[in-house]
Amino acid sequence: MTGLPIYIENDEKSNEIRKQIVDLIPKSHKTYTSTQLVVDRVEGVHLWNPEGREFIDFSSGVLVANLGHNHPYFEERYAHYIRNLPRNAYNMLTEIEVTAAKRLIENLNHKKMEKVLWSACGSSGIIKAVWAAQHYHPDRHIILSTKYGFHGKKGLAGDITGEKSQNPNVRWIDFIMLADQRDEQEHLNRDYRVAEQLDALKREYPNQISMLVTEPYLGAKGSFHPPSWYLRQLNDWCSENDVIFILDEVQSCHGRTGEMYAFQKHGLDPDLIVMGKGIGNGEPICAVAGRADVLDLMDYGEASDTFSGNPRGCAAIVAALDTFEKFPIVENCHKMGGIVADQLYKLTDEFEFVGQARGEGLVWGLEVNAYAGKSANEIANELVLQAYHHGIHLIGPLAGNVLRISPPLIISHSEVIEGFNRLCKAFDVMSGMDG
Repeated sequence: MTGLPIYIENDEKSNEIRKQIVDLIPKSHKTYTSTQLVVDRVEGVHLWNPEGREFIDFSSGVLVANLGHNHPYFEERYAHYIRNLPRNAYNMLTEIEVTAAKRLIENLNHKKMEKVLWSACGSSGIIKAVWAAQHYHPDRHIILSTKYGFHGKKGLAGDITGEKSQNPNVRWIDFIMLADQRDEQEHLNRDYRVAEQLDALKREYPNQISMLVTEPYLGAKGSFHPPSWYLRQLNDWCSENDVIFILDEVQSCHGRTGEMYAFQKHGLDPDLIVMGKGIGNGEPICAVAGRADVLDLMDYGEASDTFSGNPRGCAAIVAALDTFEKFPIVENCHKMGGIVADQLYKLTDEFEFVGQARGEGLVWGLEVNAYAGKSANEIANELVLQAYHHGIHLIGPLAGNVLRISPPLIISHSEVIEGFNRLCKAFDVMSGMDG
């Protein structure tokens, strides 16, 4: 994390690229991993570095490549839709934008999903959703956010990320973080705490709360997945108090949790949904969908930017939806999610330095403990490096000590088993380092 280039033995071409990246690009632009994998080509769930070594992708980019890399049907449909279109249409209109909005609204299949507001990234989408809610309640200044979420780094998205804010109008409520989500009794014991917090805030700020922003699960904090009753409790409270309920599905949309959308899985009724990551299978396109009476309040230009709703992003959305409709992507995610869970629970039983496994669908976190005189963060980073040496690509640890396991949704049973065989060998190496 010093900014010095990472050197890995026998990675001659990759090491040179790592060095040039450090020489030319500030480290603040990159996230740290102990590998800094250099990718030369990709296909399906497989990556190759310039040396020709193959890796199974357990990151999906960062929950972006839900359909895997270079999916042939997606690429064919995408090429079809972008034919003869401009790369940008900031001051023009294109039919593909209409098609993308219609298809997305149809796919959401919810009475409140009436209009779509585009953005170029997840944090921008969150900001625009917050702007819309502020316009709907111009006389209410309090924004509620659930603790430890990650909604982005910029502006209002950064203000509602984490548990503290420099924005004087942000207030926090607890997010249910279960040590082991299989513990049903723990679910029941924590049922009423959040309702009490919400009612206390209502009393403290009567008719001043404009919105509540939350996520279906905490990704960046270490993969904490709450029970459905918790999210419904937030949703119901908002409905009862005319508070705009904003659901951040940037990480969860388009099949990641084992359903096309997490709001469907949990039986929610959000006013606005922010979608990103996998919505265009890698193209920089995100969307806010929701109530027309909320989204229509901003005037010309108030929510515009240069690249939002660009033709290629819209084409990617339509191509992705075509692919989801033609192939059983979501069903495969649900099925493979159960196999991944079984494999992860085996790791928790076998290795002393592995703690809880938490997740759903194909987004899981594997907690790492301190071991052999090393901190949990040190062990986690060494495991990422050992996974690299055994042909598994992981991102850097979440929250310092949680390994995210999130392969593309198209991964097959044999690829899951092969991936975990490799991961187990990497963990064996770490286990042998004791003493």
